Amino acid sequence: MVEFPDMKILLIKRLTVPFKGYWALPGGRVEVAENVEQAIVREVKEETGLTTAIVRKIGEYREKGFKDGIEYDYSPACFLVRSISGEIRRQESEIEEIRLLNVTEIPTDLAFEHSKMLQDYIALKQT
Repeated sequence: MVEFPDMKILLIKRLTVPFKGYWALPGGRVEVAENVEQAIVREVKEETGLTTAIVRKIGEYREKGFKDGIEYDYSPACFLVRSISGEIRRQESEIEEIRLLNVTEIPTDLAFEHSKMLQDYIALKQT
């Protein structure tokens, strides 16, 4: 989860299945010889053009089910990161749109259950 001042976060709308057409947090798969923290920094850079630094882990999640005819078994870890350099730009082959939103403006069409990750983020910021 890429955080900006005033509790603004970056969401992306994907062009690729199974997230196609849904808003999501930037991120992706862990590649060989990477740990999850290295993967999130790399994926955010690839998808948004931003170089980031991890602040802390928000949580680990497990989501299984069907959405739009697609079966998913999804076990993401969510990290809070801050942008340290770069300008926001989208990876044209995978990302349809990028938006910087206040957490009170979060769209309802989130990819799978990213709303739980956002709720945990809000709870974290209120402590």
